[in-house]
Amino acid sequence: RLTVYFHSTAALDDLVEEARRSVPLADRGRITRSTAIEAAVRLALGELRANGGQSELLAALVTLPAPKAKQDDGG
Repeated sequence: RLTVYFHSTAALDDLVEEARRSVPLADRGRITRSTAIEAAVRLALGELRANGGQSELLAALVTLPAPKAKQDDGG
């Protein structure tokens, strides 16, 4: 089990909603935030392994804003 915090869940919510609309009604309950994240990680890992340095995932990761460094208060 892993807890993931998002600044905004809008994109994840949009993904889940659109995916649910794309499958038969009987399958919609199987698509959750958790299953969407698990599938995305599996697909991303496969894409990274297949494409290495040319990976779209890698390109996106290195262009994301860097985390802000904690400032040392000298204490």
